[in-house]
Amino acid sequence: MADASTDTLRAKLTLPAIPASNANALILSPASTIDRPSSQSTHMTQNPPPTLQAAIHIGACSVSLLVVEKHPNVEEGPGDFLEQSIPLGRDIFRRGAIRRNTIERCVKILNGYRETLKELGATEDTPIRAVATNILSEAKNSDTFLNRIRIGCDLNVETIDEGEMTRLIYLKTRRRLRDTPSMKKRTALVVHVGPGNTRALLFKNGRISDYSNYRLGVYRTGEPLAGNGDSDISQNKLIREHIRSQISQIHHDYIDAGVEELVIIGYEIQHLAHELAKPGKTKSNYRALADLSHEISHMTEENRVKNYQLDYHTAHSVITALEMNLAIAETLQVETLRVPGSDYERGLLLDLPTSQSLSDGFQKEVLRSAESLARKFRVHRSHSAQVTRLSETLYDQTRELHQLGEHDALLLKCAAIIHECGNHISTRAHHKHSHYIIRHSEIFGLAQKDITLVALIARYHRKSEPRLSHQEYRSLNAQDRMRVSKLAAILRIADALDRSHSSRIGDIRIRIDKQKLHIDLLGITDASAERQAMRSKASLFQDIYGLTVSLHESR
Repeated sequence: MADASTDTLRAKLTLPAIPASNANALILSPASTIDRPSSQSTHMTQNPPPTLQAAIHIGACSVSLLVVEKHPNVEEGPGDFLEQSIPLGRDIFRRGAIRRNTIERCVKILNGYRETLKELGATEDTPIRAVATNILSEAKNSDTFLNRIRIGCDLNVETIDEGEMTRLIYLKTRRRLRDTPSMKKRTALVVHVGPGNTRALLFKNGRISDYSNYRLGVYRTGEPLAGNGDSDISQNKLIREHIRSQISQIHHDYIDAGVEELVIIGYEIQHLAHELAKPGKTKSNYRALADLSHEISHMTEENRVKNYQLDYHTAHSVITALEMNLAIAETLQVETLRVPGSDYERGLLLDLPTSQSLSDGFQKEVLRSAESLARKFRVHRSHSAQVTRLSETLYDQTRELHQLGEHDALLLKCAAIIHECGNHISTRAHHKHSHYIIRHSEIFGLAQKDITLVALIARYHRKSEPRLSHQEYRSLNAQDRMRVSKLAAILRIADALDRSHSSRIGDIRIRIDKQKLHIDLLGITDASAERQAMRSKASLFQDIYGLTVSLHESR
């Protein structure tokens, strides 16, 4: 059975023939939406030829492509968009692995996209970023899937990690803040119900106040319930029963936050934005969401496809998405809803080329999240701020030594902010308690791997240095072990410089001479306490960088 959306082609772009399966949708955006200068104006101005940039996303229910044509001195248009459906999420959460015909279907779609790119003028130098949904890591044969694409399509596909997914949601939310001025003044909870996880970002006065991640997803929830034979229990009730514990956790986390607006984003819900809000508007309400969920739940999948222009995979999962968003609105007692009218998948692809970069605004939100964690565990605030400042200065002035990037600088600052949170449990062996707390905490914008690195950097700020006998450190690859060691060595130096927790060290200047790292302590006449602390903390720096650390008071 072909999807209803297959019958409508929304562009004048010609695709090569792609063998289609029954549940397959193809959507193309208008080529006319891209601002293409006329040949006359191009000839007159002699502008360089336009360049192409492409992004591919293998999602839970579709494979999509966005091609953007960049013209010099012309504002970038929305680009050409293609989308075809696949049952990836259904396979992963119903079977635990991706079926062979789903893999081959994906290979055929991607090869078709590669041919389309060639027809549009793409060359070997055309930047193409291909990513896959983070639920792929839960498939037993994820490596087989990625290897098949690498061999069959000559395409390397990255799996989006939790940190980048959060950055993508952040980019979407920043646009909502621009479109919806009330979000800058009111307390708004942005909820992204994804295929495997639900993420919640609490905004107060336009800034992130809290962040949470829950194992609550459309396919994670819906697929285990598929095929339930008890006709006396409605699908809606089954979903509500299945998600009760996670909804209770969301209630516990945010019921006292004073949420005034709920901003709901996600693949399924944004397909229905035109049903929930007036044209050109984002504002809706709880009753509209409840009525739509009730209406769609009493339809056959065929009618959902026909009435709401959904593909069959989305028509199958949309009830779960609606009920999950409805349950969150109910438990938080929020009446006002915001549903972005933009296309979810197109927006994600548009953000992919820049989502890996760390904007100043995003870094500030990450650091605010780390500071929130520090407050929660009553970290000594002035010492935390002093060590963070000194770590940043040391990092900046030793770049030629460590040769690390801006992401590593962010991890170091996070570790410096919360390195003593373990004192909340006990001052004895508090570095180990810090490691445990950080490992089991959320920091907005950081993937689980990043949190592991931050936890280890904090763990090694005192006492034992990194050792292969330490299981978690040993489990890292060689590159990440070196990152931890380099950053922990810097953190130990910064911590020793505030041995008295008095924040008395002001500006410092770094000089490297032969086998020594000289630290000039400007304005300090007696550094006896810091020099004593450095004797036990500088050895890791010497082991890693081959330099002894020497402190110098002002003369």
